Order: sequence, then structure tokens, then C-alpha cells
Amino acid sequence: MIIIHGHFYQPPREDPWLETILPEPSAAPYRHWNERIAYECYEPNALLGNYTWISFDFGPTLLDWLRRRRPHVYGAVIEADKIGRERWGHGNAIAHPYYHAILPLLDRKDKEVLVEWGIKHFERHFERYPEGMWLPEMAVDVETLEVLAQYDIKFTILTQRQIKGGGPGGPYEVLLPSGRKILVFVRDEALSDKIAFGGPDELPKAMEAAPRDGVTLVALDGETFGHHKKGEERVLATATAKYGAYMANLGHAADRIKPLGVVEIVPGTSWSCPHGLGRWTRDCGCGGPAPWRQPLREAINWLNDAVDEAFERWSNSRGVDGWMLLKKYVEVLLGERAEDFAREAAPSIPPRELLGMLEMERAKLAANTSDAWFFARLGLEAGISVKWAVRALELLGDRDALDKFTEMLKDVKGEPAGNAAALIPTLRGPVVVASIALASTVSGYSVEELGPYQISLNGTKVRVVDRRTLEIWELDYSEFGVPVLRAVNQEATR
Repeated sequence: MIIIHGHFYQPPREDPWLETILPEPSAAPYRHWNERIAYECYEPNALLGNYTWISFDFGPTLLDWLRRRRPHVYGAVIEADKIGRERWGHGNAIAHPYYHAILPLLDRKDKEVLVEWGIKHFERHFERYPEGMWLPEMAVDVETLEVLAQYDIKFTILTQRQIKGGGPGGPYEVLLPSGRKILVFVRDEALSDKIAFGGPDELPKAMEAAPRDGVTLVALDGETFGHHKKGEERVLATATAKYGAYMANLGHAADRIKPLGVVEIVPGTSWSCPHGLGRWTRDCGCGGPAPWRQPLREAINWLNDAVDEAFERWSNSRGVDGWMLLKKYVEVLLGERAEDFAREAAPSIPPRELLGMLEMERAKLAANTSDAWFFARLGLEAGISVKWAVRALELLGDRDALDKFTEMLKDVKGEPAGNAAALIPTLRGPVVVASIALASTVSGYSVEELGPYQISLNGTKVRVVDRRTLEIWELDYSEFGVPVLRAVNQEATR
């Protein structure tokens, strides 16, 4: 059987404060890259029905954006999973950790949070428990597989150089130290790369030549079909129409084919870096010279430690299991009102305090998004990580820690940014929101909400409430038009 798996993903492009995507000029003529790639890839594949024939994963933040901004594409993705269940007895979708972080570079608690959040997100959208899970960049170690198995994930996908004892296809079993086991499907590396980077005839040639017994697994970026390769979405549609009788999805294969044997993984490896995990830790040569990668990794590792130490101290002082609360916090990300969650999850803790700590951890996890290190340039993608890191440190409320992190970023030097500290926005959060609200009144409009913020105006004074953390600010523009920001030390109520 032939299985084509598309990994559909974009980094979390939303501004950490406004929770909306700001203009990205490099995506012109579109407003930002999500819009451009939706036009070139996600929408055409929906219209052609391609999602109904392939196995796929969608990064959770991308799927949320599609639900809000391209509901017809979102609907096609959800419907395709149901069609897979009807056709093959198993849905086409597999899950994805909530953020696209390199899991082997995180500690176990962070792995568990991202996996649990990814599962809960998947359940909410696809209305079933996931059978498989995609690992960001296929980055793997034994502990990562232990976490997947702990959460009853049946299988994942690896590429050939990541295993010992087997070839492409599968499934194979990996026996874990805990006594658990997990299945792995092995991507045909040469074939997948030919289709991803070769001419438009590579996919039909592969489909024609693939043996009809066993599993031939092609796994590649879903954006190959229309964005990376123009017109490839039509090639895929033609190929599936011709060879659909020989196709299946991963769940079907895991159910019908007995494991071909036991394999060992090569820990600390990925599909997109031949130097193990070098691309996200050092100047390994991938993509060109990038000496800034190691100091940025060191800065983010420092952030992780600073945030987690504060979170542990807070959890101990309050006598609560903070990590358990953090896992439950996914309900807020899925739409539950933050104040309701706080009062139900930990009624003895002031809601603003609880939500601030949980949002701090969420921002820290987002700061680990792998895209920051992927390209040789220090630019847009690294800026996403830096902004989320600053958001986490603001919520930590330690000015010295923020100043130290900023100094560390000055040593992260690369083009076009110059240094990573230049990626920190000068104005952010409530100051920006209040400025927009006040400026809008000049044009005769009244802005009462902007992203997660509620806004009320009284002359030159603006009151801003963050619905995520219930923090309140008052800004006064009466001093020569210069905003004076003051945090209000009380619980926000609605």
C-alpha cells in the first residue's frame, strides 16, 4: 500500500500580546505568510479533495488560524478525516504537540505538557483520540517516545537514518525501558526527497513503481503541494485519482500489518538535519553559516530555567501541583473563559495570580518553537521566539531577569537583525492597545476590544484589561501626549 503523509505547519505567527498576526512584508503581496500559503497550498488542496486521500497532521496553531480565517479549508480538513474513517476504518489525521518545539531539547515535564495539549486539541477538533503523533522535525529520543507511549499514542513516523535494524516502510516496534512499546513507520527517505525536491513527474513515477504489498511511505512537508512546488497540488490530485485503490493511511496500516520486527532508534536525531539536533543548538552548517544559533539556544535555555524555577517556587508556596494545572490550562487555549477556569481549577488562589503563572509557562513553551533556529538568517522566525520569551519574562515580573535576557540577546549576532535584541518590539501590549484605541476615536470609531484586551476610554485616560491574565492597566495621555502606564493592583472582574 502507498501512504503519503503531509506535515502541514506554520510557526505561531500571532503577536504574543495582541494574539493577532501583524504584517509580514516578506509575504507580499499577501499580508502575512499564513495568508500567502493558504492561497497557494491549503485552499487548493481543499478544493481538489486531496486531504481525503493522504495521511496528515496540522500544527495546532495553524489549524486554529484556519478555523478562524479560512473556515472552508478547516471544514475540508475535518471532513477528510471522517472520509478516511469511512474508506479505511481509520481517520487520516494524526496529532501534533501543541507547539513545534524540538522535544529532545526539553525536559520531561515540558514534553508531557506539549503532548497532552496536542492530544486535547486534536480531540476537540477531530472528535476522537489520536492514534499517532507527528514529532516536530521528527526529532526523537527515548524519553520522547516514552511520553508518547505514556499517553497511549500507538505510532509515530521516523526517517531511515533514525533507526537501526529496519528499512523504509514498517510498522516496526520500539521496545522502551519502561516496558511500554510504540510502533514507528519509516519514511522512504530517497523517494520522499525526490518528490519534495524533484520535478513534477516524480510523484506519479513513484506511485506507479511502488510495490502493492507492504508499506511505501512518502512523508514530506504538506506545503510541498502548491507552495514549495507550484502546481504539485494538481499532480497529487491526478495521482490519487489514478492510484487511489492502492493507497491507505497510517492508522489502517498499523491495524492491518503486523510489526515487521523490533528496531532501535538513533537518539538525538531529526529528519531535517544530518548533524543530529545541530540545527537547533549550534552552527552545524545547515542552510549556511549561522554562528548565532548556539547563543540563542543558550539564551532560551536560560529562559526555560528561570521561568521553571519561579514556577516551581510558586507551586510549592501555594501547595499545588503547578504542572497538573498547566496541563489543564489547555482548556483556556481551547476557548474556556480564563476567569471561569481559574476559579474552578484552583479556587484558593487569586485568579490573576494563577493565570499569570500559567500564561508565563505557555509563553516559555512558545519561545522554544523550532523555526527560530531553522534558517541561517536571524530574522522573522527568530523574532517569534524572542517575543514570546519577553512575554514570559514580563509575566515573571522580574525586571532584572528581563534586563539580563536582553543583554544576552545582544550577543546573538546575525543578519538581517544585527543582534537578537533588535527583535524585541519597543512598544508592546497595553501601550499599543491603548494607543490604537485612542487614535481610533479621532476617526470617530470606538474600539472596545483588541485581541485579548478589553478597552474603555474616559477622555485622555484608557483602561485596558487583559482577559488572559485579568491584569488591569490605566494609561493617561494628558502629559503632553506621552502615555503614562500604571498597573492597577486589583482583580479584574467582568
